[in-house]
Amino acid sequence: MARPTPPRETVEAVAALVLGWFGTRLLLLVQALDPGRYSGAILGDVLLYAARVERMFQGEVPYRDVAIEYPPGSVPFTVLPGILGGTGAGYRVSFALTMLAVDALGLYLAVRLRRTVDPGRWRIPVAYLVGVFLVGPLLLVRFDIVPAVCVLAAAVFAVERRAQASAAALGFGAAAKLFPAVLLPLLVVGLAPLTGWGRALRRTVPGFLVAFCLPVLPALLLSFDGTISSVVLYHARRGVQVESLWANGIALAHVLAGLPAQAVYEFGALHLASSLSPLAKALSSPATLAAAAAAALLVWRRTRLDGPLDGRDWLLAFTLGVLAFMLPSKVLSPQYLLWLMPLAAALVPWEATWPAFWAALAAGPLTQLVFPFHYDRLLLLQPQGVWLLTARNALLVLVAVVVVRALWRGGAPAAAGAAGEQEPVVLDAGGAR
Repeated sequence: MARPTPPRETVEAVAALVLGWFGTRLLLLVQALDPGRYSGAILGDVLLYAARVERMFQGEVPYRDVAIEYPPGSVPFTVLPGILGGTGAGYRVSFALTMLAVDALGLYLAVRLRRTVDPGRWRIPVAYLVGVFLVGPLLLVRFDIVPAVCVLAAAVFAVERRAQASAAALGFGAAAKLFPAVLLPLLVVGLAPLTGWGRALRRTVPGFLVAFCLPVLPALLLSFDGTISSVVLYHARRGVQVESLWANGIALAHVLAGLPAQAVYEFGALHLASSLSPLAKALSSPATLAAAAAAALLVWRRTRLDGPLDGRDWLLAFTLGVLAFMLPSKVLSPQYLLWLMPLAAALVPWEATWPAFWAALAAGPLTQLVFPFHYDRLLLLQPQGVWLLTARNALLVLVAVVVVRALWRGGAPAAAGAAGEQEPVVLDAGGAR
């Protein structure tokens, strides 16, 4: 039996979306590969990836001989470009193309999400296209789009009620960069009203652990001490990174009240040293845990008052989880905006969350102004750099406030034909009841 022919407007919309993706990503590719057209300051990490991969090709073992501050799930995405293009001049090209492939998967997921939570409209994929573009060429010289797309996939699977697949996507994302692990409790809490706590845990935790352990266990077996030291202890020992909310407060105290402070380079990054920095560093971890717990409680309250999460509320919950990790952390690097943009794009269809989308959208260009174009001013704690950072961070806080308010209110009607109107049954990774 022949498949039905898609409506002409659908074909035209897909063609326009694909052309828009190619055009915007080509511009980013030119900026990423030609420092003269943008800034060579963005290339530090990708050059470091190439140097590490070269050492691996010479026989050194990751985490045992080569210190890597990212979890083991990141290694395949840095090694693959080396296999494809070598570790010399071709590495940047092959790495950028690898990230473009992941980004294309993200666009596909945005289209798929649109079918369930915003049927008949193309706002979500267009917003994904624009939002990720506005973060700039960091998309192609960092691997943060990998865990971001994993989180978007987890949201899509949660909306489609494929609990095990959603948990596995979070597990693989956490193996590449830890923040998706914060979303696992939100997934469990969101499922519990339909399945009970025990069944919700059985449908999520095993899948998460399997996907997480697949890349992590080999690294631990090769060098347990090296893996723990490179990933866990490295981040525990880091100071307050200059773009974090904590450092932003210290920088404002410096500008407004003359608090002595200066940027220092340590642990491969730039941190802000001052009399308040040790306290800020000590508070950041408990504050992050408290924010993650508060996000889980808010999702639990939403399910208690209004019943199971629908498609819209899954997106709100996951967005809040990402922000709960980002904002209280002692590190808020510019590429972290890539974690937020795919989910922020999914907030477009609802009037209550439009301010969050526009705030996230504006945060992209502001982040580019901070890094790389005014980074020297920020490091010198000059007012222009500090106020630009303050504006960017204020927008991120606004996104969190809007999302919290939308989840607190709850009970908003889902779009006609959305997943929220389907039979309330949680499906497993294979779609079986």
